Amino acid sequence: MALRKKGTLKFNNRLIEFLFNPRALPFTLTFTTLAILFVGFRMKGIEQAYLVNTIESDIYKATIKNKELKAQRARDMSVPKLREFAVKYDLKEPGPEQIILIP
Repeated sequence: MALRKKGTLKFNNRLIEFLFNPRALPFTLTFTTLAILFVGFRMKGIEQAYLVNTIESDIYKATIKNKELKAQRARDMSVPKLREFAVKYDLKEPGPEQIILIP
């Protein structure tokens, strides 16, 4: 088993004594707080980026679906299709007296 060198242990003790020294403690706490806040804000930014990407993906899918529905409506409203519906449901073209123009 490897043993620690006494110099490393002495350095660690001096570092701990320095960081928790009454003169250095405010700086230590400030730096630690800023580091934690930086990590927290960075994580929140990444989370928001994922959310934006998900919403953009949903918008893209809805746009594609909207285009498909418009194309389907255009096919259903075409003249040959309307004539097919007229034959299927036994409809005939309206006469001139049945057409009302709304100004």
